[in-house]
Amino acid sequence: MYKRGLTFLIVIGMLILHLAFLPALAETGPKSAPLNQGGIQDGIVRVRLLSLGNPSSLKLTFSGSYSVNGQTLSNGSTATVSFNKSTGQLTLIVGGAVSNMGASFRLTRLAGGVKIAQSRVPDNVYPGDLQFTAKGSALYVVARVYIEDYLYGVLPYEMGNSSGLEALKAQAVAARTYTLNAMKQAVALYDLVDTTADQMYNGTPSGNENCRRAVDETCGIAVKNGGEYTATYYTASNGGQTETVKNAWNVAGPDYLIIQDDPYDLSNPDAKVVSVRVSGSNPQSGKMGSLLNQKAAAAFGSGAAVTAVHAVTPHSPRYAYPSRLYGKMDFDVSYVLNGQEATGILTFDIFSELEGALGMSINSTKNELWSVTQSGDTFVISARRYGHGVGMSQRGAMQMARMGYTYDQILGFYYPGCVRVLYTMDMPVLPTDAPLPTQEPFAPETAAPVSPIPVATAWVSTAEGSLNLRASPDSHAKVLRTIPQYAQISVYDRGDTWCRTVYEGTEGYVMTRYLSFAEITMPTAAPATPAPAAPTAGLSAAVATDKGSLNLRREPKSSAKVLCTIPQYDQVIVLDNGETWCQVVYEGIQGYVMTKFLAFASVEQPTAAPPAVFVEPMRELSMPVLGLVNTPLSTLNLREGCSTDTRILLEIPKGQYATITAVGDTWCAVTYQDVSGYCMIQYLEFALYE
Repeated sequence: MYKRGLTFLIVIGMLILHLAFLPALAETGPKSAPLNQGGIQDGIVRVRLLSLGNPSSLKLTFSGSYSVNGQTLSNGSTATVSFNKSTGQLTLIVGGAVSNMGASFRLTRLAGGVKIAQSRVPDNVYPGDLQFTAKGSALYVVARVYIEDYLYGVLPYEMGNSSGLEALKAQAVAARTYTLNAMKQAVALYDLVDTTADQMYNGTPSGNENCRRAVDETCGIAVKNGGEYTATYYTASNGGQTETVKNAWNVAGPDYLIIQDDPYDLSNPDAKVVSVRVSGSNPQSGKMGSLLNQKAAAAFGSGAAVTAVHAVTPHSPRYAYPSRLYGKMDFDVSYVLNGQEATGILTFDIFSELEGALGMSINSTKNELWSVTQSGDTFVISARRYGHGVGMSQRGAMQMARMGYTYDQILGFYYPGCVRVLYTMDMPVLPTDAPLPTQEPFAPETAAPVSPIPVATAWVSTAEGSLNLRASPDSHAKVLRTIPQYAQISVYDRGDTWCRTVYEGTEGYVMTRYLSFAEITMPTAAPATPAPAAPTAGLSAAVATDKGSLNLRREPKSSAKVLCTIPQYDQVIVLDNGETWCQVVYEGIQGYVMTKFLAFASVEQPTAAPPAVFVEPMRELSMPVLGLVNTPLSTLNLREGCSTDTRILLEIPKGQYATITAVGDTWCAVTYQDVSGYCMIQYLEFALYE
């Protein structure tokens, strides 16, 4: 009785001490990312369905209602989009009726979504508009989806519905941040793609309630470091230590993504680990036996045989402290040679001598973290890390959630110094009778009286690729037709918000902000100032720079976003010729280039210089991506330009990873072993998150 009472008092005492120390323990736990209020963000993300490849035909089934050119496509109906690669023309077939759609058209969502038979998961619905654009022999299929709906389709494929809610919430914020960053840096046609080159997206699967709840409970929240969106890399498992961008891909990265020990990944029983056992007293019995004897014979003399292992020590980390990515491993052994017993140390290279021979490879990049534990006279050699190791470990986040940590603590641990920002995601609401999509905000304006003659000449200038001509100056008004990008129009009444115009015999209204104006053409007593030419008949110029190409920028400043690069001697259409910057159009993309790097038509063009190496227009990735070389040959050529006729800089062995910094239609910009060039996309498997 006395002993039971004493035991009870001891337990109560320990419980009191435990409760007393809880606040102190909480203070030493992962620091939470604080929450700030943000403003309004565009909530529509444009996802190129790159996983479809370059199809000649797509079968669509509508799980809701859509419209195109005034025609409503009802729930349950089907349609086929055909693409003629030789002519670049699109055809829409609905109920046997064939419509020629030109080089671009959009299916506008009124309700529900659409299924694509050729997608990776045909039963999933894409809940947004579908934009089809032919560019040369390539078909771009772009889903325009509300960002929160998009995330419903990302989380199930990036982390999985069975994960803990707080881990899924951290994943949702990381994926949302990545998306907003991509939208900020996007080029004209799309923001990101649906593969691991950006994030896996297969439309919206059914079920997955945990994933949906995680998205809903973090709606609008992103993370930032130093006022910029955080580089929210994530990896399957880091093996117990996070990695830097520089170490992972040999490119510069943000300084807040540091090397730090990760006890949560290390303690997760589901984290990937491969192990072998070495008996200290009987080393011949395991996989290491023959390796030890071969090394002993080379180090101590022919015929040497290892009889015991006393210690196993990994050392020589590949990177500076505190990195534990060891490259060598020592075995302190006893051995017999010519009947004499002796001791010595055998040193192995982990990745060239042990990993393959022991079957312990996890990543082809050879970045596993090796460690040794001892139990009695048995040594357990383990390799961990499944993925690049940079940023958030998904296995670590899952373990933190199991331990009771919240998603903001998970984010604070993996993205040190980050701040959560709550944004309002703007989602345009289409009226139920809207026959076509609109890029204009609602801004009704009283129609001006009819003017007998045009007062100005203008041309369409909008990132949407076309402009809606409406029946009245109201964003909810009926769309009469769409006016193509750069089409020239006559303006009869010019208001601050709306203009009255006539396009190919149809009179209507367009928003002023999407027009670029020439000078007023009203007759006056004095001759009018000559109007600058519209893009269809504007001043042409050729790129002339010793750099081999010229950056086309979003704004007239050197720090502005680069939309694409224009090869040496290629022609551009000049919209506005300034002393320092020119506004130009190149292959349908409008932007700014420096005037000094243009040779105008009136100037003799250079002919003596050799032609520049062609580089197709590419989208720069906001974060570097790993690509696994997968070619039917033993190597993949890294070339000087985007053509098989250009010089081969080096050959990348099959099974190796290269760092990808930009992607185009057929080629991508690649760095391998500090050499930069171009490889064909079809021979690379993107692997950002694994």
